[in-house]
Amino acid sequence: MRIMGKISLSFCVRLLTDAMIIANIGTLLFLPGILRNLYDLLSSSYLILEDYTFLTYFLYVCGILTLGILILGHLILRSLEKGLPFDSRNARYFKLLSLDIALLAAAFFVKIFVYNTILTIFCANIFLIIALLALILSEVFRQASLVWEEHQLVI
Repeated sequence: MRIMGKISLSFCVRLLTDAMIIANIGTLLFLPGILRNLYDLLSSSYLILEDYTFLTYFLYVCGILTLGILILGHLILRSLEKGLPFDSRNARYFKLLSLDIALLAAAFFVKIFVYNTILTIFCANIFLIIALLALILSEVFRQASLVWEEHQLVI
């Protein structure tokens, strides 16, 4: 199977990303109802320490930031489908992706101070590392796009 181009791995992953964008938007639209049912179900059988209001705001912030990550992933995969991996826009997309993931890490660091769990600490640190990796990739793609543009001028 081809990695880039039409009917390739990047195409299949983009379709999966599109489905996840639709699911994310649906979840954001119906979040209060979904959360209320889950909160009532879990509070009757488990001890839940999180406040419902805090949890609602936290999930909205994380859901919106996740939607941004998915949209940027869609745009990057779209350029791979077109056979343009070194498009200069990809460097900007990775920089925005880095910012988006850093904000997601910040949301988890806030949750550490409000309602701490081991999973929250783990997610905050992983998101911070991924944000730094996305920032590094943005610079790699920026330099690759400059080399690609020079290469196109030579030919």
